[in-house]
Amino acid sequence: MSNLIPLTKDQKEIMVEFYKIPETKVVYNKIDRDKLWKKAMKRVPFSDFDQLKTNCPALYHQIRKSYESDKNIQSAVFSECVYAQTFANMLNLNLFVNCYEDSNFIPPHIVNLLSSYHLTPRYVYSDTDKNRMLIQAGGCDGIDSALITVIDLVIYTIEFKEPGAKTSEPDLPKYNEDGVLVVTESWLKKYPHFKAMLDEQKGLNFFKIMGRNINNFSKQSINLAVSNNYANIKKYATVICTEDIKGNLVIIPTNQASLWADITGEIRPAGRNHYKVWTPKALEKFILDKGGIIEGSTVKIEKSILSVRKERGGGGKVSGYKINPLFFVYANDCSDSGRFIQFAISSVQQLNPTIAGKMFFKNLLHSNVKNYYNFK
Repeated sequence: MSNLIPLTKDQKEIMVEFYKIPETKVVYNKIDRDKLWKKAMKRVPFSDFDQLKTNCPALYHQIRKSYESDKNIQSAVFSECVYAQTFANMLNLNLFVNCYEDSNFIPPHIVNLLSSYHLTPRYVYSDTDKNRMLIQAGGCDGIDSALITVIDLVIYTIEFKEPGAKTSEPDLPKYNEDGVLVVTESWLKKYPHFKAMLDEQKGLNFFKIMGRNINNFSKQSINLAVSNNYANIKKYATVICTEDIKGNLVIIPTNQASLWADITGEIRPAGRNHYKVWTPKALEKFILDKGGIIEGSTVKIEKSILSVRKERGGGGKVSGYKINPLFFVYANDCSDSGRFIQFAISSVQQLNPTIAGKMFFKNLLHSNVKNYYNFK
């Protein structure tokens, strides 16, 4: 059909193969994944997950790892493992290998190929002859997975995304003492797909907007951020893999995500990552404005005027105190006299702003994607 947006050769090949296979529901739907996640966060005895080891061994191993390290597991990991397992089932890749336990399963030349895509193998789904492998991978600069035909080294890279997800959320450059964002050339070189969004927010002052996120971007700038997110050399993805509203696995071309998803953009003044304070003069002013006392390198402030931070994953335990939405101090770094807390000003942490593009696959249907691209 002439009105179809052209697909690349790789996109067409993998999508034709995928949509020849009947609709397949993911091995654990969102409701079941949430139940498993809540159990994992509460460290429910591991024997409760025996069936999981059969149905989705990668997720079993991820949960076991989180128990052993006593670190919480991100809910997005659950969908990644479930989607990979479902995809492997559809392709009859029935041999599962944990690369943490068997690092020699993947041939060296395949490992080298993966390295060129900035991928570190975690789990492998393979046919018995090791001719084809779906490799679930990790790495801060890489995508989630790669489907490889070993003999001729045909590779399709895959990004797993939940129906509502961020394409990426990098730290923005650190702003100056006046709170004004200054975008550097080195940052833009690394994240060029966000340039249009940032051009629309020139002069943005994080001290004036702290406590709220910025979402007023044009559709054009957001589309550039989302569609080009997977087009750079370090994070190139052929397709995005997600689930539709009926729980069926679906793949779509990465450069056409806006056809299938509602897309939005966001700047968060206080992102996930925090660092030692880089605007010390501003911090001192915020402390004094709240009635705090700074004597030398020590701060004394009334506890009741500070908001609290609580541990992630529930439980309600206070982990820190917020001076404002951008600055906080860990409770462990404070001495508490009841009414007042004291802490070294050097122990204060500053949250870094972030930028993101988001995709929401609210009305996605396997049949609609298949019919749009005229796959038979």
